[in-house]
Amino acid sequence: MKMNYLLKSSNFQNRRKVVQKRALTIFIILIIIILILFTGLIRRALFSIALPAWQAENTILNSNTFQYFKSKQALINDRVVLEQKLFLAGNLLALNETLQTENENLKDLLGRKDSKQNTILATVLVKPPQTPYDMLTIDIGALQNVKIGDKVIANANIYIGEVSEVLPHLAKVTLYSTPGRKLSVVLGASSVTMEAVGIGGGNFNIFAPREVEVKEGDVIVIPSITANVFGIVEKVSYKETDSFQTVLFKSPVNVSELSFVEVVI
Repeated sequence: MKMNYLLKSSNFQNRRKVVQKRALTIFIILIIIILILFTGLIRRALFSIALPAWQAENTILNSNTFQYFKSKQALINDRVVLEQKLFLAGNLLALNETLQTENENLKDLLGRKDSKQNTILATVLVKPPQTPYDMLTIDIGALQNVKIGDKVIANANIYIGEVSEVLPHLAKVTLYSTPGRKLSVVLGASSVTMEAVGIGGGNFNIFAPREVEVKEGDVIVIPSITANVFGIVEKVSYKETDSFQTVLFKSPVNVSELSFVEVVI
């Protein structure tokens, strides 16, 4: 009896395994069929979802708004190019104006020059503050008959210094305002001859007796030289207990802006 029970149990388990295998096989086949059937549907669904986005992108690219921004960027690029050209044109215009100004200055110098003086026009190559002290370097020298001691004028009638060194094609000019340099001048309306001392940068000091009449704005000239103005009094200072007054005057020529000078030979 026990043997029969074991045989029946074994047969039941074998049939159960067969049924499970068949069920698994059927399930796999159904999954494959479903995937085959629905893959096209999924693809179409994805395409349906993506299509509006593609259409929107195409619409944007071809829309007036997008074209507007493209046109605006092109205008910006064109503007940059035009600004560069305008900048270059401005530089050329500024150069032209500079040359015109120099031309007018030269004409003015030649028109105002004292016919009794024999002068040579020179270009200022180096000037303060590029040079130490109050010095100029000009582009004429011994080959143009320039000599040490020749006087130098600016603006056609204002003496500013003397030639202190000569080379074949160059010369150095020491300005009268060089610190410590002394020069005789005629002071103010009183026409008193006094000694001026250079203090640099076109400035001078005069130590004059208190009784000498001088005030701000008075003109300073150099005796025995035919020049209109050598300097203008800027300040007069003294103490009540002092017997002298300090007169500060300045050359009307700004040497840092000089382009041309004349050498009296």
